[in-house]
Amino acid sequence: MAAGKLTSFLVGLLVGVTISVTLLIIGSPHLLSTIVLYNNSVREPNSQPTVNNNKGLPVTQPRTLARDSFLIDRSLKEDSTDTPQNKYQGDAPIKVSDIPNFVSQELDLRRTVFVGVLTSWSVPSSTQQMGVMKTWGAEIEDGTMTFYAGMEESIEEDESVPVQRVTGTTMGQKMYSALRHMCHVHLDKFKFFLLTVDNTYVNVNNLTLLLDGLQSSEVIYMGSSKRGPADPTPVQYCELGPGVVLSRKAMQGLCTHVTSCAKPSANQDPAYSLALCLQMTIATNCTTSGESKRLFHKLWVSEDLDGDLDQKKFVTSSVTLHPVGRLETMFRLHQSYLSRRILDKLQNHKDLADRIHHLNRLIATTGPHGDVKLLLGDQENSKSSDVVPWQLIYEDSEEEDFANVLRSLDDVVQLSVEALRAEAIIEPKLKALFQRYHPVTGIEYRLEYEESEDDSAASHIVDVQKPYGNLFTVSATVGHKERVNFIVPVLENSQHLEEFLQMFESSCLTVSGANEVALILVNFGVTKQGNRLHQVLSPYEKKYADFSFKVINVKSESFSYARGIEIGLQAASDPDSLLCVLDTHAIISPDFMNKCRLNTQRGRQAYFPIPYQQFDLSATKAFSLAEEDIAPGMGFWWEKNFDTFCVYKSDVQNVEDLQLSGKNLSGKLTVRKSFSVFRVPEQGLLLPQRDRHCSSKFMTFDQTDICLQKQKEILTMQRHFSNLTER
Repeated sequence: MAAGKLTSFLVGLLVGVTISVTLLIIGSPHLLSTIVLYNNSVREPNSQPTVNNNKGLPVTQPRTLARDSFLIDRSLKEDSTDTPQNKYQGDAPIKVSDIPNFVSQELDLRRTVFVGVLTSWSVPSSTQQMGVMKTWGAEIEDGTMTFYAGMEESIEEDESVPVQRVTGTTMGQKMYSALRHMCHVHLDKFKFFLLTVDNTYVNVNNLTLLLDGLQSSEVIYMGSSKRGPADPTPVQYCELGPGVVLSRKAMQGLCTHVTSCAKPSANQDPAYSLALCLQMTIATNCTTSGESKRLFHKLWVSEDLDGDLDQKKFVTSSVTLHPVGRLETMFRLHQSYLSRRILDKLQNHKDLADRIHHLNRLIATTGPHGDVKLLLGDQENSKSSDVVPWQLIYEDSEEEDFANVLRSLDDVVQLSVEALRAEAIIEPKLKALFQRYHPVTGIEYRLEYEESEDDSAASHIVDVQKPYGNLFTVSATVGHKERVNFIVPVLENSQHLEEFLQMFESSCLTVSGANEVALILVNFGVTKQGNRLHQVLSPYEKKYADFSFKVINVKSESFSYARGIEIGLQAASDPDSLLCVLDTHAIISPDFMNKCRLNTQRGRQAYFPIPYQQFDLSATKAFSLAEEDIAPGMGFWWEKNFDTFCVYKSDVQNVEDLQLSGKNLSGKLTVRKSFSVFRVPEQGLLLPQRDRHCSSKFMTFDQTDICLQKQKEILTMQRHFSNLTER
């Protein structure tokens, strides 16, 4: 019975409370809007905002982020002592469509840092203001900086200079008025807040880089730390001169007590008073790290801002510098800052250009044919004379007749004359002819004509373009006969050793002088009893005593072509020596050395000839190369073979890790800036078809795999040509 009465009483009480709350909400629109505001202020990230859609009542729309967190301190609105004279009137009315749907979107709308600059009385305020606005203040975005000046201060008010007048006769009163204004106006718009004075220089770039690496959702109170006076609880505070950085999280805790903190600060250092307030509200002290002192730098007695500022490390690495007493020094600091920024931009531009060049070379050399457009850059730029220069091939003179000098260009001249006659020019006279080979468009000619009439000469220019047709080799121009040092890795018991030396004698020794060729043999497979290589080489050493023969015995290693190249390169002591790596299976013509000299340029180009690989074992009986050895159906141009190459020693001194073949070296040289690898089918380099023994006990597993791979490539091409022949 008693239980039933208690239940009825509780149900009635609950119904009564519900009706009362409902009537209270309906009768109080202000309370309803407050609830909406509160719901939006405490909603979780990615949650939908609460919007009052009651059509019968006026709607008070919430702001993007609620500011009531600091309005709890009612004295903040009622106290008129610290109220700024230019009282903030609020933003434009916010529409529902302007409110982001998620808190994460609101966070993206916030800017990085707001800078509040307190004017000082050390020099006239207008002078310091001008110094800031014409230097580092010009680097600040519009709407992210405000000068806080006293009512009695003489300061220039301009539309381009944001000035907020505040009351107060001391720096402390001015500081709290500035903080109060930041809380009212800027709290929801910025992630960080920098409070400093007008005789401080701020490195805006360093400041942005520093703050971008910090989280505004954490309590951050940063600056040049200093220990406060003896208190029961020691307090570390950030000095106001070098600047104080507060995160938005720290500002939220400060704004609720900014007025109450300002009252007892009359006889205290403003920065120390601020530290006490922050310790009381959010229980934090100024950062005490040495890095923070370095970034927010206060000049020591031994430091000055005279001389070359770029040589002073504290100038280049700091975020702020204080104090900067003279206007001239402020301008010199900013000049140094701009110079460093320009150098950084130029270096970044150079780095990007190098990376683009590197990637272009990689792309251009990928695939069977490459892409000359990429090697030259943009096609429009590649047409300029600084990329593909003109060459003067004819200039008018009395001693020479053009027809006798360049008969092959009669068609070019005739075409240009017809073009001039079409413009009503009767008798033009050729004065000069320029030519250039453009990799994209073909051969280009520029002809300069002169027309004489009535003792007055007029000049005319005609451009003629000749697209590329079928190209073929006409002749080889022989330059100076520089010594070619052949490096040949050999296996001492190889059956091809005698054949190679006979070929080398007929192609090199008999047609060259003693100072034109040298031979370095890297001998693998040497046994204790074995001296076969010296026995085979002895007749040549006696017959050609003036030639340089050098043998390097490798006793403890298995045969490796790449290792032989490495040892041979090390054996060449002269950095200016021209080196040619050759396979013992290769047959070269007497003209091959000239091709090696012409196609290799020190510091600019290496030569990797494409050899002709034969199919038929009986095709080559002699040890010299004849024209009939390279013919259709006899073999193929082996583009994947990089075993033979010519290069200067100075261009490969720092190249390591050849990885079993010259292909890796070609790749390393190709991507080197201002260096090219010249690769063309070489008529003077033949690889006859031989029985390759890929199971030699002197080979490593890797060398055996390479040998088998080469055999597979040759057989594949042989079957391919056989199928074409049958068709």
